[in-house]
Amino acid sequence: MKTSRRIFIKQALAGSTLLASGQWLHAGRQTSVLQETAAAPSVIRLALIGKGGMGTADTNTALMVEGVKLTAVCDLYDKRLEDAKRSWGDNLFTTKDYKEILKRDDVDVVIVATPDHWHQPISIEAMKAGKHVYCEKPVVHKVEEIKELVATQQQTGCYFQPGSQGMASLGNRKARQLVLSGLIGKVNSIEAKFTAVPTEPGKYPIPADASEKTIWWERFLGNAPKHPFQPQRFFYWRNWKEYGTGIAGDLFVHVLASVNFITDSNGPDKIYTTGGIYHYTDGYRDTPDIMMGYFDYPDKNNVGAFTLSLSANYVDAFSKEWGSTYFKITGNKGMLEVGWDKVVLHTIKDADLQAIEELPAIGQGIDQAKAETANKVVFQTENGYKGGHYDHFNNFFKAIRTKSQLTADVMFAVQSAAPALLSYKSYQSGLPVYWDSEKLKISKNRKRR
Repeated sequence: MKTSRRIFIKQALAGSTLLASGQWLHAGRQTSVLQETAAAPSVIRLALIGKGGMGTADTNTALMVEGVKLTAVCDLYDKRLEDAKRSWGDNLFTTKDYKEILKRDDVDVVIVATPDHWHQPISIEAMKAGKHVYCEKPVVHKVEEIKELVATQQQTGCYFQPGSQGMASLGNRKARQLVLSGLIGKVNSIEAKFTAVPTEPGKYPIPADASEKTIWWERFLGNAPKHPFQPQRFFYWRNWKEYGTGIAGDLFVHVLASVNFITDSNGPDKIYTTGGIYHYTDGYRDTPDIMMGYFDYPDKNNVGAFTLSLSANYVDAFSKEWGSTYFKITGNKGMLEVGWDKVVLHTIKDADLQAIEELPAIGQGIDQAKAETANKVVFQTENGYKGGHYDHFNNFFKAIRTKSQLTADVMFAVQSAAPALLSYKSYQSGLPVYWDSEKLKISKNRKRR
């Protein structure tokens, strides 16, 4: 092993020790210096913008972290605001206008859980208003939005974290250790799949009271093309490219974030995707229901050059796989099965148990190596583990309180989001897309390996 490789592993695993303690300092990562602010409040006051399914789940998880209080909720649909008060208290400030949230003095952090085409505009306004931002993936709707988002975070010094929760899980942290320590050799391929049971086309349940009186339709459209009121577009916006980013932005981005973290990568340099609308041909979507993507990653720090294979099939009722919570990493010396609470190491030769024992402790049971055979070692979290969603929010709030740097910062967010967005570009053109993950721009081609 070369000296540079040994130094890198030592630094990376030192970073893993800090990850275990919740400080989330990414070894070797370049991040902007946060501006000096007043002492962090003992209670972090939270507001939610976008009370759909994910926004509700995010808020419930955030409130599990000690010292976090919800003060305000914004949504464009009346019933969701009524539900917010029923769930979280009548004293909540509720509004359909997110700008009112950003003016409030009792809001320190906002969760942006809107349709994708609103992620970047609201996040930018929030940071300019001095609010820290937890933004659901993929944080931008178009790659052209990346530059301004990054610049705003760097100028304001506000914390910005994407909602790619899986990368924060104990399983992902243990997988990072095992990969960077070389226990599976050089990585050559990673595979993940998403499947879902099909439903009858055209069946999209819409609340009986959905109307232009109860939904602020014009605000929902925002910078999207004008369109007559159609509640299906509001409640199932992920089906439409004007508001969402399709399968890739909804699902692929989760694995991209985990892979970037585990392999300490900035992302792929070549993206090719194919697929189509094969089953849901009812006119209620214009994005694929089946999509397959291939992402070529260059070697970084001798971890290995590899291809990430991602597929999503909304018409597969049998496989029952969910890539963000389970995927496989293959190296020339072994393979990892990676879950949020469990990692299984398979090796060609007998597993090096001594090297495993010398890895820095992460905690909560994930360090306990159970050798089922000479070539199979299982790492399992202890009972009561709260999961990647909790870990992600806990790390975010701790960074705000301690003024420490994030691993999942704005650069991490866009380096995970861009390949997902470019997947759709490749699907539309039928051609590969070449990407410079450091300069954050499309390239004409890539360097030959």
